Amino acid sequence: MTATIDNLHTLSQEETLYDLLGISESGTLFDIKRAYRQMALKYHPDVSPTEQVDEYTLRFIRVQEAYETLSDPYARAMYDASMVKGFHLGFSVNKGFQSDIKLEEKALWKKSWQMQVLELKQRSTMKKVRVDRGERVSWGEQVRKRRSESCDHGSTQDQ
Repeated sequence: MTATIDNLHTLSQEETLYDLLGISESGTLFDIKRAYRQMALKYHPDVSPTEQVDEYTLRFIRVQEAYETLSDPYARAMYDASMVKGFHLGFSVNKGFQSDIKLEEKALWKKSWQMQVLELKQRSTMKKVRVDRGERVSWGEQVRKRRSESCDHGSTQDQ
């Protein structure tokens, strides 16, 4: 079964996703959907002969992933570009591109978030220094300082 699973995500050099669905490279989205429906009905594991369940299941998965790739305009363009260069990307082209994009977005978001946290910490530190020196501070900072001082004095008087 391991050899079969390894073979699942690779195409022979002659077979393309278009060949798998039985459509031309200039096929429309309608053609892709129609071919997918026909192939999915033909290779669905529930309708396969009992002695060919594994083979039909693998073929069904290939057809499904071919459909996912070719029905997404971005993934299809990337797949077509890879074919022009002479190599085939695996069946999970669509999923791979999405995950790469999501990882980049997450990395940018994380970096932005870390910069914001660092800036807030620096501001907080600078405000404490200015308040302690008695430098000109905002009205809100002055009120907070008075409150904290009055709370501190009130608690020492109670003891």
